Amino acid sequence: MKWGIFMNIIFVCVVLAEMFCLAVCACKAFKGKNNLAKFIALYESMVVICAASVLGCYFVKNTNMAMLFRGIMLSCFDWLVMLLIFYTEFYTKVFRTHRIIKIILSLYCLADTIMLISNPWNEIMFPVKDMMCDGIVYQFTQTGLLMRIHYIFNYVGILLVMLVFGIKMIKTSRFYRIRYKWIFSSLVAANVINIMVTGTNYLYDVSVAAYGLMSILIYYYSLDYIPNEIIENTLSLIIKDMNCGIICFDNNGRCLYISDILCDIYDKHLNKGNAQDYYKMWMAKNDSSDSESFRFEIQMEICDDKRIYEVVYKKVYDEDNNFICDYFIFNDRSAQIQSYEREKYRATHDSLTGLYNRENFFVEVRELIERNPDVDYSMICSNIKDFKLINELFGLQKGDEILIKQSRIMNDLVLSGGVYGRIQGDRYALCMPTRLIREQLILTSIQQMQKEFLDTSFHLHVMVGIYNIKDSGEAISSMVDKANIAAETIRNNYQRNIAYYDAKLFEKSVEERLIIGEFENAIENNRFVMYLQPQAAEDGTIYGAEALVRWEHPERGLLFPGAFIDVLEKTGLVYKLDMYIWNLAAKKLKEWKEIGREDLYISVNISARDFYFINIYQIFKNLIEKYNINPVNLKLEITETALMSDFEKNMRVIHKLQDFGFKIEIDDFGSGYSSLNMLKDISADVLKIDMGFLRQSENESKGRDILESVINLAGKIGMEVITEGVETEEQLKMLTGMGCKMFQGYYFSKPIPVREFEAKYSIQ
Repeated sequence: MKWGIFMNIIFVCVVLAEMFCLAVCACKAFKGKNNLAKFIALYESMVVICAASVLGCYFVKNTNMAMLFRGIMLSCFDWLVMLLIFYTEFYTKVFRTHRIIKIILSLYCLADTIMLISNPWNEIMFPVKDMMCDGIVYQFTQTGLLMRIHYIFNYVGILLVMLVFGIKMIKTSRFYRIRYKWIFSSLVAANVINIMVTGTNYLYDVSVAAYGLMSILIYYYSLDYIPNEIIENTLSLIIKDMNCGIICFDNNGRCLYISDILCDIYDKHLNKGNAQDYYKMWMAKNDSSDSESFRFEIQMEICDDKRIYEVVYKKVYDEDNNFICDYFIFNDRSAQIQSYEREKYRATHDSLTGLYNRENFFVEVRELIERNPDVDYSMICSNIKDFKLINELFGLQKGDEILIKQSRIMNDLVLSGGVYGRIQGDRYALCMPTRLIREQLILTSIQQMQKEFLDTSFHLHVMVGIYNIKDSGEAISSMVDKANIAAETIRNNYQRNIAYYDAKLFEKSVEERLIIGEFENAIENNRFVMYLQPQAAEDGTIYGAEALVRWEHPERGLLFPGAFIDVLEKTGLVYKLDMYIWNLAAKKLKEWKEIGREDLYISVNISARDFYFINIYQIFKNLIEKYNINPVNLKLEITETALMSDFEKNMRVIHKLQDFGFKIEIDDFGSGYSSLNMLKDISADVLKIDMGFLRQSENESKGRDILESVINLAGKIGMEVITEGVETEEQLKMLTGMGCKMFQGYYFSKPIPVREFEAKYSIQ
């Protein structure tokens, strides 16, 4: 009796100790964030429940209660086997359980659990034989098919798990083999003990203790165990793969470790024997042996390749703040520095020409002027008239060739002490000492550039503006603007290439700013008025009129377009004025329609800027719908230059307008540089010929022949012809003889206010 009690106490103590350890493992595993930790936490918790049920079934006196605890214990084994299979699958990754198999296993465990727990009342799984030992322990016997299936499921599952761990133990690296070896060994030992206990019908199921120990080993080797050899070897392999050199010294200055890369950096001259000399040299670079950490750079030449290394020094202390060792890390920053230099270059230079870009040019000029306060500097800016047309006519590659050539000219002009850059598009700027400027050198360079670009359909006109800087504190952008203003003054003068900024240009600049400042207010207060110039037949019968604009300024009186149109074009505000006039013209056509004069039309002008800033088609369509007028009565005039700014896009807009019913007029034909070349590509209804075409010709007879040919050509391709600028009766008769039937000019009438126009031509 005493021996039995003693054995019971030992058994209970062992099981309780294991339950405590397993509970601790389960709590720690539950805190883990990965799925493996969750599996192990569930597994450890199930083992605790199983051990508790073992104690219950051995130490209760009621038969039914003993049977209930026995059922719980056996059902726990089912769930433990299933969890062990899932854990093995996840941990070893040797196999993958299909979802259907997992469902079947779960359903079997659930069914077996129900039958085992209900066994005290139906004995469907096993009967109970009362067998008292010292009056406290029940002994059970197991018979029946369902119980045999239970044991088959358990042992087959355990054998499968042991097989997988055996395979993993053979195939895995020796660094990790110890993990699988201990888990495999504990599985074998626990199941051998279980078979022995079950086969001999031993009173105490010591296999429970074996399974508990196995579960503790599973937790430890799955989640906590990291062998030092793995850490050491892993760190060693990582250091070898790192693109940096490492050298370590102990607290006495002896070299502990040198990486292969560092030996290669010093061409094998560095070794453990002379490492202390290098140590002193590196410390001397920082001039402080007491520093906890510092960094410096070393430049080395390896195989004719210049390399830059950032060296980081650090000291290492233990938990008691005792100095243990120190080390140097050599980081190769060559590629990083080169990448930084490339990015810096791209940020400060133009990608096509390699010159300074706008922002960096301003910075460099400011530094140049501030470094030399006693030197007089000039700002030189250049651009090419209508450069966009070069890209349109000859392609982007040709345009790039010209830009590169222009950048070389800027380079040739800088003799010394100058800064130059590409400001935008075809605009270049150069700041250099005024005394070094040579106009003849600039002209020679431009002429050479123009000779290289020879084309009958386009004349390359390079414009150069020079501003002699008066105030060194002036904004660089303002200096550039003044030089560009000077260049713009020779836009239409092909005989000049260089212009200087002076007081008159300053006054003009002020004037332009005044116009821009007053423009919005003038629009809002209807200060712009529409004038009409008739378009008539030979006998004076009018067909319609061209809408022109005047500005009724409250202080300066009536301003003609020459005073403000160019400024509005330059600043992009002209589209607002155009829309304003278009609306007045459409409104007037509605009034004429209401009094029965739908036979008259009004022609309005479309500028190149309008195509960029507004939806021309939609605006004119809305005007027709708003005022309920015929689109034929609102004719649209556009210059060939405006069309060519983006030919394909603009022609698509023109075609849409024609499809809607508008008549398109090509204005100022004959004043451009590529009229005949473009005529075949421009889809228009009316050709307006500029009489200035004749006046500018040295050979009047030849000019008349050309003019007559153009009129005949227009008729052949289905275009009406209007000749504008007709001033004399002689011109009228000559044009009539050539076949022209519509005319516009001072011979008939100058542009006049709308009311005067209506009174003169009896439009009531």
